[in-house]
Amino acid sequence: MRIHTGLTLLLIAFAAALAPFSQAAEPELKFNTDGTFKILAISDTHYNANGEPLTDELIVNLIGLEQPDLIIVNGDMTTGNPGPELADLRKSIDHLGRVLAAAEIPWAVTFGNHDCEELPKYGITKADHMGYYEAYPYNVNAGWQRGLSGVGEKNILILDSAGEKPVFNIWLLDSHGDSKIPGARYDWIKIDQISWYDRTSKALETRYGKKIPSLMFFHIPLPEIREMAMTTKTIGMRQEPECPSNINSGMFAAVLHRGDVLGIFHGHDHQNNYVGKWKGILMGYQGVAGFTPYPHVPKDDPSNDHVLGGRVFLLNESEPEKFKTWMRFKGGHRNWETEEYFMYNIK
Repeated sequence: MRIHTGLTLLLIAFAAALAPFSQAAEPELKFNTDGTFKILAISDTHYNANGEPLTDELIVNLIGLEQPDLIIVNGDMTTGNPGPELADLRKSIDHLGRVLAAAEIPWAVTFGNHDCEELPKYGITKADHMGYYEAYPYNVNAGWQRGLSGVGEKNILILDSAGEKPVFNIWLLDSHGDSKIPGARYDWIKIDQISWYDRTSKALETRYGKKIPSLMFFHIPLPEIREMAMTTKTIGMRQEPECPSNINSGMFAAVLHRGDVLGIFHGHDHQNNYVGKWKGILMGYQGVAGFTPYPHVPKDDPSNDHVLGGRVFLLNESEPEKFKTWMRFKGGHRNWETEEYFMYNIK
């Protein structure tokens, strides 16, 4: 793992904007020699063609503070209408891609509801769109499962510190965008995507002789998160109603049935960054990393220090079923979710 200060990373990121990237080989993900592996999840950067230096700076500072081994951008990387031309979409993607590639840390994206709204206008497919991200150094989206309703479905194994066998797994899914069905505001994870998860999970268990503990990431939350928030204790900020699809296609039931997913995490609802436990599975958000989308408060407003940021996951090779998670905010502070009592005993 590379050690950079936040300022050094910022200088690297902006210097990199002046030079072309060369494609690097996809890195191998494995636990560090101290038995840890750290993930930083951000979402809703909402870049447009003009970029946003404050968002760049926030991402770079989060990376500098946490020194993650993997970065996941959990949807809405770009705004819904970044500009009239395909070049505007490419510029929007480039702002994020260059900042992340310059950090020299593996990273991946999932699509949100705004990312692909204008693709018919640009004359490209969703797979083409994903290909733009795959072209950046250190991106690990390549090899996603073709032939499904979603684009970008993939599982990413994290090997032990010796690089010999998988200890943990990451699931990336596409939660789609707006629904075409009246009364259903957002689309939903489709049956073929759920089937892909189920058979891939079973195949991993067969191959390695055990279920691989995992986390799952997709942008639009499941309906169960609203039920959890209204019923059980949660930790973190809940400053707006949850906005899942009105259609429950059974993703949570599939995860509950398989028993390998420890937590499911989302973007989408910018002012929520809480986490809770529902039926034994953690669910939560990672706040918002972009300065341009709502809640549209002034950049120096103190409330930003409790909204803008990202969620961190600290995995332990010796106890992969247990992990710690916390929010790291714009001001550099983090909340107190690292308390083990909450993570493993909350009902």
